[in-house]
Amino acid sequence: MREVDWQRYYPVLQPHEFICKCGCGLLNMRYDHMEMLYQARVISGIPFLISSGSRCPAHNANVGGAFNSDHLGGYGTDVTVNASRTRFIILGNFLRVGFNRIGIGRNFLHAGNDPANPTRVTWLY
Repeated sequence: MREVDWQRYYPVLQPHEFICKCGCGLLNMRYDHMEMLYQARVISGIPFLISSGSRCPAHNANVGGAFNSDHLGGYGTDVTVNASRTRFIILGNFLRVGFNRIGIGRNFLHAGNDPANPTRVTWLY
């Protein structure tokens, strides 16, 4: 497994944004996921506010995440979106760079690419 080079993504994506929100310190983001996310961020030209990256099993359960959540293995990121146009741009670029698991929430988008989960799927929260 290739290690994430956080310096490559600075300053637009920083490791503290992806640490599990429960305080356990888990940071297990995958290289291929971060490369795709970085590409989507660059071509979008819109800052990404990361609301969820890595999740430990306990935190995932506490937030109601799926038992096979992309977040558990470092293959999932939620990006806050509060405007229709922003959602459209980011969503299009998630697809453009190859994310194959997309969740659409009222105020966020999920980008996922866990190879252990079904691909070419989109869901609503």
